Amino acid sequence: MSSTSTNKQPLLVDRPLFDSVRVTTQTVGSQSSNTLFVQGGQAPAILVDMDAAISEDNNSGGVVDAILITRNNSYRTEDYTLNTANKDTVVALKSGMVVYMEDPTQATVASNSYKYGHYTYTGAAVLSGVLKGLNYSGALTLGFNYEGTYYGNSAYNQPAVTYVFYQTRGTTTPIPASGDYNILFSKTVPASTQSCDCSDVMPHLAAPGVHSAYASTTGDSRAGLPIRNRGVYLERGDRLYVGVFAEGPNTAGYASGVNVTAQGGFF
Repeated sequence: MSSTSTNKQPLLVDRPLFDSVRVTTQTVGSQSSNTLFVQGGQAPAILVDMDAAISEDNNSGGVVDAILITRNNSYRTEDYTLNTANKDTVVALKSGMVVYMEDPTQATVASNSYKYGHYTYTGAAVLSGVLKGLNYSGALTLGFNYEGTYYGNSAYNQPAVTYVFYQTRGTTTPIPASGDYNILFSKTVPASTQSCDCSDVMPHLAAPGVHSAYASTTGDSRAGLPIRNRGVYLERGDRLYVGVFAEGPNTAGYASGVNVTAQGGFF
């Protein structure tokens, strides 16, 4: 153990570990057969490589105790809503702000041409006025762009996506049919959710974590038992993979993509 090791309960790590991978069309599993196993022709992305080629002298394994999934796309939620209750609200719109037209009949300027949905303000100057009295036309210098009904953090643009994590050992070219991809856990990023932590579904680590009491109603451990940290121990020669479960609107992957980051330490 190096003299630079620091105490990272419940074990000592010599160097910090941080890896990240972008996942888009790396699909895994099959919805039709209700399986998370990697199918023939599928290739999940490598998240952590714990020297699968056995080519490094300073790698004895490590631990991953934090994994975060963050979507690559983001949509601004509406700043104002035009309806009966809010039609007389005085606003000052800057470029890029969004008005949700919940009730187009409340607009007093050419109301018959407006549609239910989201309008993004495109003008360079600040547009001030009463919400119902603004001209939501796209042909004006101080105009708007119609984004449609499902613009924003809607399930249409950010559907629920399930990611499956796998472990391999002793191979740099795992083969699905040989069962080389061992399922660790899966995590679903809910619809319209920007990022999601995996700490609630990762395996329990063997050693208890530092705590000042015992679990009771935490839902993470039976009452009276020590609270344990969660994470993944990786031996030298292991790899951690991740892929998009082929289901629902994501049968070909999640085109917008997510970044999956893993943090931990090397032994």
